[in-house]
Order: sequence, then C-alpha cells, then structure tokens
Amino acid sequence: MFNVGSKLAKRVTRIEESPIRKMMMAGSKVPGAISLAQGIPDSRTPQYIRDGIIEMLKEDSKIGKYTLGPGLPELRKLVADSISKKGGFPVDPDKNVCITAGAIEALAITISSIVEEGDEVILFDPGYPPYIPLIKFAGGKPVLVPLQADNAWKIDLDKLRSAVTPKTKVLIVCNPSNPTGMVMGKEELTAIAELAEKHGFFVIADLTYEFLVYDEGTIPSLLEFPSISDRLIICYSFSKEFSMTGWRAGYLFGPEKVVEQALKVHDDFLLCAPTPSQYAALIALTKKPGPDPDGLHAELVEKRNLTCERLDRLSDLFSYTKPKGAYYVLARYKKPNIGSQEFAMRLLNEAKVIVVPGIGCGSQGEGHVRFSYGASKEKLNEAFDRIEEWTKTL
Repeated sequence: MFNVGSKLAKRVTRIEESPIRKMMMAGSKVPGAISLAQGIPDSRTPQYIRDGIIEMLKEDSKIGKYTLGPGLPELRKLVADSISKKGGFPVDPDKNVCITAGAIEALAITISSIVEEGDEVILFDPGYPPYIPLIKFAGGKPVLVPLQADNAWKIDLDKLRSAVTPKTKVLIVCNPSNPTGMVMGKEELTAIAELAEKHGFFVIADLTYEFLVYDEGTIPSLLEFPSISDRLIICYSFSKEFSMTGWRAGYLFGPEKVVEQALKVHDDFLLCAPTPSQYAALIALTKKPGPDPDGLHAELVEKRNLTCERLDRLSDLFSYTKPKGAYYVLARYKKPNIGSQEFAMRLLNEAKVIVVPGIGCGSQGEGHVRFSYGASKEKLNEAFDRIEEWTKTL
C-alpha cells in the first residue's frame, strides 16, 4: 500500500494547524455560534471604495487582467511616498515595494527569502499565531521572549537582550500587538533598534494595526531610527484599516536585495496580488473623504469599551489588561485546571461562542483566551450574555 503520510514534506508536517482556523472550522459546525475569534471587522468596506470598484468594473478592462508582479506602479508609488515621508529617507517604488495578498503573504515571502535552516527568529510570546509556522516552514527556529502578563504585557528588555545569539537572523515586531493589544513605546523600540544595529539582524515590523491606537494618539515608529533603515522590513495589510479582509491586499517594504528575492517567491506562488483588490487599495488611499469616513475607528473604541465592561461583569471568571491598540483582549480565565484548548471548546459547545485558545498564541498564552471585538455590538452583547449564562453551570 502506498503510504501517503511518509511521502509528505517535513517542512509542512512540522508545522501545526492554525488555532484560529481550527476554532473557526469547529464553530462552523455549531449552529448559531457567535464568533469572537477571527479578526474580522463587522463594518462593510467603505462606500467610497465599493463605488469606485463598481465603476471600474463597468468601465475599465484593466481590472480583470494581471498587473505587473510587484503591483500597480501608482499604488507602489503611494506606498513609497508614505514610507519616505514617515522615515525621512528616499524609497524607490520599483526597488523597495511589492504589493502583496495581505500582510500574511508579505511575511511569508520575506521569511522564505531571509530565513534558512537553523536561523533563529525572535518573537514575543504571546504573539500572532502564524509567525511560528512561517518560521518553521523556512527551517528556522522560533525563539520566544515572554511578555509580562502581570505588567500589561510589556516587554522584559533584559530577557529580550538575552535572547539574542550569533544565530539571530530576524526579530518580528507587531505593534500594536495581536493578541494582547499592548503598544510598544519609544523605550522598547529604541532597545530593539539598538540590538538590531549592534548584532546585525533584520527587524520585521508587522504594521497591520498601526492605525488603531486608542489612548496614545500616534505611536512611535521603527522608521524613526535611521540606524536600522538598511535592515528594516515592513509588512502591512489593508484588511483592518479599510475593512477589506476578503480583498487580500497589503504590501512589503524592505531593502532592495530583500525585495528582489521576495519577488521571486511572490511571482512563483502568486504572480500578482488580485487586480481588483489593488485598485481597491489605490482608491482607499487616494479618495478617502476624511480621517474616519465610515466611523470605523470611533466604533472600535465603543466596542473595546463594551467588551471591557462585559468582562468586568465576569470578574469572577476573567481578568484582563485593557488593550491600548488593535481589537483583541487576551483574558485570563480563573479555572487553572482547564487547558485553554479545552476551555475554548467548552465555550463553543456549551455557550456557542467561538474564541481563540491562548496556547495557540504561545506558551505564555496558556490559561487565557483571545476575544476579538470586531463583531457588531449586538453580537458582542449576545455572546457575553451567553457566557454569563454559561458561567452558572461551571
């Protein structure tokens, strides 16, 4: 008999299934389940983007054809100009920018281009679940730096410094953080920049949630550190800022030699990001009628406050740190004898609420579950009503 399992590539079998995907698939089999798991904003793609694409679909034949592999020239120029303005250094749209199918593709083609067997990649724990499998797929070794759960999930800079070795190739920063909502300040980013300069490793900045900060206004950027401009890589997604999760549009910015190699992977795996999505991103950036035209940011402030209020009512079961950015709460549950995977499955099967088990975000996430408050306020209230009823059975 042909043994299929023995013939599979080790680079695939050594990675785990996404905990987010696993919970969403399980939830799809529970009628009426409410998802507070995946980071999907409830609001529609803004009207001005939808209208612009509808008009193009009617009138412009280019929208149904491939673009150049690196993406629409005019979109790449907008991205380059924006990064150049923020960083104060020149950015060549032809050499430093590639339009991708979301931030996840930007991360994947970057990691595939710079991480080799045995290279170490520093991550913060808990962190965004896909980082670890992307690194393992490339043959790298994730090195997890535990965040301080009892100190608002802040970075322990001494532990970060001790994690650096001669094998360190990359450090990945997600700011604001998914899943904790923590926002790194000037001190943390300065330490990261100094380490990268001293030890000669890349820094990948996942800026998917940079637009979504609640109390600080704007936050410091790694673009402010000219000493690492030659090793800084940015991965960005239009998904969250413009409610475009299904469009799959983002970009990669990096040093010319990195982008040059990443484009090979991009071209062989994808050819180009979806053309309609690239035009939607172009419209998003060029025709935005105001700073928050559909009230997405203001609505997420309300949803954060609502989620925290509902968790406060469940203080016998949960404790948490109020997020300063992004739209997640990583809440500790006060049932120490239940693993987070079991807790999440019980919440799904018994209360019909989908969450992400904290262990899927790293070892420091065990004992926690991640709530996304991208859902509508009605869905959030219904979900927490169910959880309140469920707690009576525990």
